[in-house]
Amino acid sequence: MSKKIIAMIAETIPLVSAVGSYLLIVSKFDSDLIRQVISISFLLAFLGFAFFFIGRKLAAEDRAVRILGLFDWLATLYVIVIYIIAIFGFGL
Repeated sequence: MSKKIIAMIAETIPLVSAVGSYLLIVSKFDSDLIRQVISISFLLAFLGFAFFFIGRKLAAEDRAVRILGLFDWLATLYVIVIYIIAIFGFGL
């Protein structure tokens, strides 16, 4: 596998995690397994900045990797915003 493909796969992990966690949060289903999946996907989405640096290290010159890197930062920002909303929701 080339470095470009590995970088693109690594860069899509936070994006898929952010979308998946959002869909699970707004769904009507609730169980311990779903809560664990949300926790793991939140962690992977939060680590989007780390995947950004990994992707840049592997294939910095590729345009697709750069665009996915921006989405990685948005995944990290998504987790931060969700936690800020939760803090304001509790009235702290």
